[in-house]
Amino acid sequence: MQPIEQPVEMATAQEAAEHTRRRLAAARLPALPQVLLQLIQLCEDDAAGTAEIAAVVGRDATLSARVASVARSPLYRRGRQPDDLDQCIALLGTRTVRSIALNQAVLDLFGRFQGGGRHDLVPFWGHALHCALLARELAPPLGHPRSEEAYLAGLLHDIGRLALLCALPQDYATLFESLTDEQSLIEAERARFGLTHAEAGAWLAQRWGFEPLFCDAIRHHHEAEPSVRDAHSLTQVLHLAERLGQTTGDLPDLAPWGLTPEAGADLMQRVHVQRAQIAEQFGIRLPEPGAAGVARQTEDAATASVEAALARQAEAQLLAGCLPWPSAADVDVAGSATQRSARLLFDVRTAALMLVRDGELRGYSPHDPTSRLGELRLRLPADSSAVARSLGGTPAIVTAADGTLALPERHLLHLLDAQALLALPLLHEGEALGVLVLGLDLDTAEALRRRPELVAAFARESGRCLGEARRQGQRLEQAVQEVAERHALRVRQTLHEVSNPLGVINNYLALLRERLAQSAETGAEIDLMRDELRRIGRLLQQLGQSQDTPEPEGVALNDLIRRALELCRRGRPELARVELRLELEETIPPLRTDRDKLTQILVNLIFNAVEAMSEGGRLSLSTSVWHDGTGARQVQIEVADTGPGLPQEVLQQLYRPVASRKGGGHAGLGLSVVGRLAEELGAVLQCHTTRAGTRFKLLLPA
Repeated sequence: MQPIEQPVEMATAQEAAEHTRRRLAAARLPALPQVLLQLIQLCEDDAAGTAEIAAVVGRDATLSARVASVARSPLYRRGRQPDDLDQCIALLGTRTVRSIALNQAVLDLFGRFQGGGRHDLVPFWGHALHCALLARELAPPLGHPRSEEAYLAGLLHDIGRLALLCALPQDYATLFESLTDEQSLIEAERARFGLTHAEAGAWLAQRWGFEPLFCDAIRHHHEAEPSVRDAHSLTQVLHLAERLGQTTGDLPDLAPWGLTPEAGADLMQRVHVQRAQIAEQFGIRLPEPGAAGVARQTEDAATASVEAALARQAEAQLLAGCLPWPSAADVDVAGSATQRSARLLFDVRTAALMLVRDGELRGYSPHDPTSRLGELRLRLPADSSAVARSLGGTPAIVTAADGTLALPERHLLHLLDAQALLALPLLHEGEALGVLVLGLDLDTAEALRRRPELVAAFARESGRCLGEARRQGQRLEQAVQEVAERHALRVRQTLHEVSNPLGVINNYLALLRERLAQSAETGAEIDLMRDELRRIGRLLQQLGQSQDTPEPEGVALNDLIRRALELCRRGRPELARVELRLELEETIPPLRTDRDKLTQILVNLIFNAVEAMSEGGRLSLSTSVWHDGTGARQVQIEVADTGPGLPQEVLQQLYRPVASRKGGGHAGLGLSVVGRLAEELGAVLQCHTTRAGTRFKLLLPA
C-alpha cells in the first residue's frame, strides 16, 4: 500500500516549525534569573514574611535599589527616611515588595533578550504589565486560587515574542516592530515560522522548569473562547486578560465569565490606576493600553503634562489601593483597618467611624470600650449636617470656625480633639454604609482640600473594603445557618429512629416485670432500668428541641441520690471495691429542680470518682442545708473521693471538653457536661483537689 502523500503546505509548515525550534534551541536565550525563581517560591508561600523577602531582595543590587527608591519616595515616606532594606520592606509591606521585586526581575529578564539591540521594549513591557494586573484581578472571580501565579503568567505570556526575536533577529524584527494586532501577528508567525509566539513561549517556560499547567496557559492564551471555556482556570484567566488587554473601546461580553458590565468596568479602572502607579515606581512612561504602534515615545511637552497629571491621579488613587486591607468576613476588623489606614495615609491622630443603622448614622467603636462615640446618633436624612450630607458621595471638610456647624459636628470636633473634620462617605455598589470622620489640624485640612483625587479615592476604597467585609460576613452567617439547619434535621431524624428501639425495649421490660412479679428485688431492678430508659428518652427529646426549659418539679433529693448510686452500682461493677460513705440530712425539703439534669450531674461525678480510684478508696456523698449571707437557704451536695487529684491540664479547663486520657471510648466530656448542667440549674459548682483526693460541691437554691 502506497503511503498517503501529505499536502505540500503541511510539509512546508512542519519544516518551518522544525527549523524554528532548532533555532530556538541553538540560540543563547537567557536563563531564568535565580532571584526570580526565589521570588516565585515566596509568592506561592502566603506565610513568607519580611525576613525571607529581605534575604532574597538583598542579594540583587538592582532590586535593593528599586525597593529603597520606592520606600523613600513621597508616595510612602512618613517622617524620617528608612535607613536600611529591612526598614524599607517593613514600610512598604510584603505584598508591595513582592510586586516591585517581581516586576523588576521580569523587566531585567526582558532586557537580557534585548542584548543591546535597537528595539524599544517599553510598549512590550507595558502590555505585559497590563495583562499581569488584569490576570491578578480576574483570578478570584474566575475561580483560580493563585493570584500571584496569574500575575506572573501575565508578565510572561508574550515571552515567546522575545525568544523568537533573539533566535531569529533578522527574520522576526519586522513582525516585532510593525504588528501589534495579535491575530494578524499569529497568522504571520504561523505562515512564516510554522509556530506562534505563544507556542515558543510555552516551550521556553517548560525549559525554565515551570509547571505544565503554567506552560499550557501561555500556549493557549490566544485560543478561541469556546475551546477555552472548559480549560484549566489559569488558561481561562490568561485568555480573558489578553482579550481585555487588547480592548480599546467597549468591553466584550463578560456574562459567559460570570462578570457584569459594571464589574468589568470597575476592574478595568483599577488595573488602569495600578498600571500607572507601577510605571511611576519604575520611572517608565507607558503608552495607553491597546495603543497602535510601538514607536519610541516623544518628549512632547503637552504629552508629558498629561502623563504627569495621570501619574498624580494614579498616585492619589493607589495610595488607597495599596494599603493593607484585611480579607476578613468581619465588619469590626474592616472598620478598624480602615481607621488605621486613614491615620497612616493622611498623617492624622484621630478617626471615627459612623455606620448607617435603622435610619440613623451611629457612632461605632467596638474595640474601644472607653469611647463615647457609640452614644452619638444622627437621624437621617439630616441636611443640616455636613457629615450626613457626605453620604451622597462627596467628601466634606468642615472647620471649627464654620459658624454653620451642626451639633453632631461640634460633638465630633470635641471627641476627636480636632480643629477640622474630613467626612469620607463609605459607599458600596451604590449603598451608603456610613462615614469615616478624620480629625485634622488646619494645615492638614488645607492640604487635603488641594488633593480631592486622593480623598475621593481613599473613600471609594474604604467603602469597597467595608462592603466586601459585610458581604463576606453575611455569607458566613448564611453558611452557618445552613449547617445548623442540616444538623437539626439530622438530629430529628436520628431521634425518630432511636425512639423505636427504645419503645420496644421498654415494652419488653414491662412484660418481664409482670412475669417476675414474685421477685421484689428483680422487679426493683427492672423498674430502675425502665426509669433510666425514660430518662434517656427525655434527654433525646430535649436534644431535638430548640428550647430546653421543662417545668421544675418537687424532687426528694436523698431518694434521688440513692437511686443514682444504685444505677452506678449496676453500670460500674468496680464500685464494689470502693468504700461508700453516705451522710444525707433527712430534713431537706423537696427541691423544685430538673430531676434528669440533677441525676446526670451525680452520675457523672460518681463515675469520675470511681475511675480516679482504680486501686480502691473511699467515695463520700453528703447533703446539708445552710443559709447564705442574705438569709436564703441553700442545699449543698458534696461528692468526694480519695483518688490522686485532678491533673493540671484538666484543672486549667475544668468545665470545658478536653482530650480524654482514659481510653476505652471516653470522650473527655464528663466535667464539661456537669458544668453546663449546673449552670442551667442555676447552681454553683465548686471544686477542690489535692493529691489526697477531689471534692465537688454543688449549691442549689432550696
